[in-house]
Amino acid sequence: MRLLRAAARRVLISTATLLCVTAIVFALLHLAPGEATDAADEGRVPRAQVEALRSQLHLDDPPLRRYGLWLRDLLHGDLGSSFATGRPVWVVIGERLRLTVGLNAAALAMMLALAVPVGAASAWRQGSALDRWSGLLSYGLYALPVFWAALVLQSVFAVRLEWLPLYGPAPSAARAAGGLMALRASVAHGVLPVLCLSYPGVAYLSRFVRGTLAEALTADAARAARARGAGSPLAVLGHAFRIAAVPMLTMLGFLFPGLVGGSVLVETIFALPGLGQLLVEAVAGRDVPVVLGLTLLSGAAVLAGMLVSDLAAVAVDPRLRRA
Repeated sequence: MRLLRAAARRVLISTATLLCVTAIVFALLHLAPGEATDAADEGRVPRAQVEALRSQLHLDDPPLRRYGLWLRDLLHGDLGSSFATGRPVWVVIGERLRLTVGLNAAALAMMLALAVPVGAASAWRQGSALDRWSGLLSYGLYALPVFWAALVLQSVFAVRLEWLPLYGPAPSAARAAGGLMALRASVAHGVLPVLCLSYPGVAYLSRFVRGTLAEALTADAARAARARGAGSPLAVLGHAFRIAAVPMLTMLGFLFPGLVGGSVLVETIFALPGLGQLLVEAVAGRDVPVVLGLTLLSGAAVLAGMLVSDLAAVAVDPRLRRA
């Protein structure tokens, strides 16, 4: 019962947070120079049509009224229509959603597949050459700017070696062919973006796993496991993972903001038509409904990830249920 009350309280707080975030984003868009009708208001479109468009988009209304209209439509499940295309925001976002979800899922899988084993090995062999070199490599990778790493990877693997595509999604012909050809094309076009999106998380998460497990290995349960003859590294580390499960699950929730923010930069660099690129285009064109829709979606994804990680931590550690 307490778990349900905690989850309900977290959902209410998350909802209020989302509304505050959308209000801040709306205010920033309002304060920024330029409007959605600037391109049409450069002499190429009659003034009467521009005024009609401004009236249709409620651009002459006070900001609070415009935001209130957006909230009213949101309560009815309507995110409005794009200023640029006139299409529903849900449709515009839905067309780009699959690519971004696939990119983030692959990056998260790579983070876990690389960071957890490296961190566990470093914790088991503290002070060894493996521990020192993995730490040095992790700090070096974490300090590399993503845009610089992307340019280097493009220069080496796409331009010089010509092993991978330089940018862009898989060609439509390859996707239409289906089967192995579509899979190979999608993987080839996704390798460099996934690497750029995941390496900061791999660097940070590996050191976090190392530090958490190193502390857990000194706990009484891990020492007792060794005393009982569980000398195998996997057996002892299994006890340590159970001890360190709560902070690790909590840390997973904080990976989502990094992935969401990284998608904007990575998709822009590699010209991938995902939600990140859509956000850049919408901000540049002052497409307020699309920007608010993307803000709502990304904020909900981040808060949902953190909520799931918190609930998983409570499920793993029964002591948290009495907190």
